[in-house]
Order: sequence, then C-alpha cells, then structure tokens
Amino acid sequence: MIEKGVFIGGYVVPQDREFYEIRNPADYRQVVSKFPMLRRSDVIEAIKVAKETFEKWRETTVYERAKILFKTAEVLESRSEEVVKTITLEEGKTLPESRYEVERIVVLLRFYGGLILNSLGRTIPSGTKNSFTLTMREPLGVVGLITPWNFPFLLPSWKVIPAIATGNTVVLKPASITPNSALEIVKAFHDAGVPPGVINMVTGSGKEVGDEIVTNKDVSAISFTGSLEVGKEINGRVGNRFVRVQLELGGKNATVLTDKGDIDMAIKHVTASTVRNAGQICLATSRFLVPKKLHDKVLDALTERFKKVVVGNGMKQGVEMGPVSSREQYEKVLNYIEIGKSEGARLVYGGEPVKGSDEYDYGYFIRPTIFDKVTEDMRIAKEEIFGPVLSVMEYEDLDEAIEIVNSTEYGLTAEIISNDISEVMEFSQKVEVGNVKVNRPTIELDQWVPYGGFKGSGNDIYKELGEEAIQFYTRTKVVYFHYP
Repeated sequence: MIEKGVFIGGYVVPQDREFYEIRNPADYRQVVSKFPMLRRSDVIEAIKVAKETFEKWRETTVYERAKILFKTAEVLESRSEEVVKTITLEEGKTLPESRYEVERIVVLLRFYGGLILNSLGRTIPSGTKNSFTLTMREPLGVVGLITPWNFPFLLPSWKVIPAIATGNTVVLKPASITPNSALEIVKAFHDAGVPPGVINMVTGSGKEVGDEIVTNKDVSAISFTGSLEVGKEINGRVGNRFVRVQLELGGKNATVLTDKGDIDMAIKHVTASTVRNAGQICLATSRFLVPKKLHDKVLDALTERFKKVVVGNGMKQGVEMGPVSSREQYEKVLNYIEIGKSEGARLVYGGEPVKGSDEYDYGYFIRPTIFDKVTEDMRIAKEEIFGPVLSVMEYEDLDEAIEIVNSTEYGLTAEIISNDISEVMEFSQKVEVGNVKVNRPTIELDQWVPYGGFKGSGNDIYKELGEEAIQFYTRTKVVYFHYP
C-alpha cells in the first residue's frame, strides 16, 4: 500500500488529510510512498494520548521494559534486509550504509536493555546515625523527538530507545522526506510488545507539526537533531517554559595530518569521511589540513582516490556513494560549489552533477569534489555544506592547525593523524570539539559512547547515547531514610 499511516495511540491511516509523496532520490520518477500531512490538532491529540499513557507505562518494571528492548532487537534482526532496502530507497545511501544503521540499533537496544537494570538509582552514606540516602531516577513524562533525514532509522531510534527504556512516552516527528524508516522502528517496537500510546509518530510540516511539539505545555522534554538555524529557533520557541532541551546541531569537521602521520591512512580516512552518505553526516570531514611541505604529494594521492569513487544508485552492489537526498540538498551543494569558485578556491576535482545516462539523469548525483587553496575566511571553510565537498587547507605548525580547526562556529569533531603522542595530546586538549579522533575517521561513532558537540554544534547540556542519555530522560529524586 503506497499510502502509509502514523501512530497516534495505534497505527492509523487518516482518511481526511492531504498526502504528500516520498520519492527515491536516485530516481525521482519513482514514488516510494505517501504520508499524511497532519494538522496541529493531530499533534495535540498525539500528545494527549502520550500523556494519558505515561502513568501506566512508568509503572512497568525495568525488567519488563528491558524484555521489550531485547525483543525489539530480535524483531529487527528478523526483518533487517527489508528495513535496509527501505532506508536506501527513500534516503539514497548505499545498502552497506543502511545496514550499518540497522546493525547499530540492534546493538543499542541490547545495550540499554542491560543498562536500565542497573542504572536508575544509588545509595549514599548519611551524616546522621542510623540513616542512609537513596537517589531514584524518574521519567519526565511526554518527550518530543524531532529528527533529520540523513540517518532516518538510526537517529529516531537512538532517541526513542533511552526515552521509553526509562519510562517516558514519546511523540516522534521524523524528517518529512524520510518517514518510512522511522515507521519501521516504531512498528518493530509495537510488534515486540510496546503498548499503544507509548510511542506516537506524526508527520507533516515543521511549521505546524514541529512547532506544536516544541510549544505544547504537556511536553516535558525536547530532543532535536538538525541544523544550527532550526536549533536556535527551537531554543527561542521554548521561551520561559521549564522543559529540558537537547540540541544536536551541525558540524564543520576537520582532519589534520601532521608530518609524523601516515599519509595513506589520511587519504583513506578523509575519502571515507567525505563521501560516506554523500557527505550528509554531521561528523563528515569537510576540511583537510595538510602541512605545507606535504601538500603536493598528499593532494595528488587524494585526487587519484577521489577519481576512483563509484557514484550510483545505492541499491547496486559496488556503489561507494549514492545521491544526495533531495532536490533542495542537491541545489544547496551545487550552490556552495559555485561559492567556492567565486571565493577564489581552486577546484581540483568534481564540482558538477553526474549526468549522461538514465542511471544518473533522474537522480540527485554530484561528483565528489575537492577544493584546494582554501583559507579560513572563505564560506566553504566556515559553513556546513552537508555534501561531498572537501576543502584542502595548508598549515605551518600544529598551533596554526589547531587555530584553523577552532576558527568556525561549530565544535563537533576533529581528527588528528599522527604517531607522535605529544602532538596527539596537545591537539586533544586544545581543539574545541566534543569528539576527538586519533587516527580514527571523523565519521566513526560507537552508539554506546556519549555523544555531543560544543559551540554551535549543540547546547552541550546533556549528551546523547551512552549512560549519559539516561540523565537527559530522567530526573533525580533524593529519599532520606532514618531507622530507630
């Protein structure tokens, strides 16, 4: 059935709402599905249902919730390839990249299934005789989750899992262009035994659907992943309401190769971190900092590697990079390439759509792009492009490299490629990012490790993932005991 539904209490396909089309970015002639354009009143109803369900759900034991998480992992494993194809069809990434999303969420379900059995309280000695103190972590209530399109399965999942594991109920708004993937995780939870009303999923515009989630007084916490601009808007829309807000925003990440680093490793890491998911990853490398004395050698090797990147439909075996995910993103990336040219950066490779056959002419394919002679005052060195565009920048010494890394308003991640422990430690201490990678690609991320950025990359009040995620989705209550 091409017309899909939402979850408000249970799965429903509205009969009196306009439906909008989801198209395959590798061939936009193909309509993948249609989803309802919900109204503000629908979101109000979803929040009402979530609030009514909360009291009963919070009373379930952590053991019962853990069993559901483990069962959901089994459900997803049983339908993994079906979900993988769904992700690729609507987002455009390659099948291995989609498989990564599903595999990591299966692991994350089991991680939190075990963690909640031993992480929701502790005992503290008392200063009074015959006394002791307990802390208990309680759920917050209704949590609003707003997620982007670049990881359409993984990002909704890594918010929903700790939220419901700790006893909250959820209203999820996935990105409008990739709701099928989010629908798969919600269905898996329900098939594993999550009661109706615990996870509600709504689709529609950010202006109406997203705004109601952000401003509704019955929503106790908001977790948003997306652009810096929208993150700032959400932060302002919350106003003086005492709700928790978690913002994971953009990045302008750098990989720094030193003269004590492995050049082959650098080429491998930078290529993968530029072209994976067509550069549409918050953790993607978009700036490559190279010592001046190594510049020519490194640039030649990098260009040769970029020429070998296989661009095509993500459903095909052997494809290394799929299309960008929408016409809007396609036009944005191509516009930034023109900006780079106009600013005086030297276009070394790529910088154009991939065209010339039916395989490419109806998709949003862009050849991976290298700019050289990029300086830190250029827009392509400061602004998040979110596409397969790499800026090569030269530096004299490590102090200058660190200054360049820190020169943008973002602070998500940075990699240093070096075998010198002194360089590594200085870099790790001085870069203003939430995630430092040492001889590991910027795009690598373990789902059970705390994640978040500094500066414009997020509000950095609560981390996502790891044990730290429990802190965002719960509040601490202290109980003082005295016995005669």
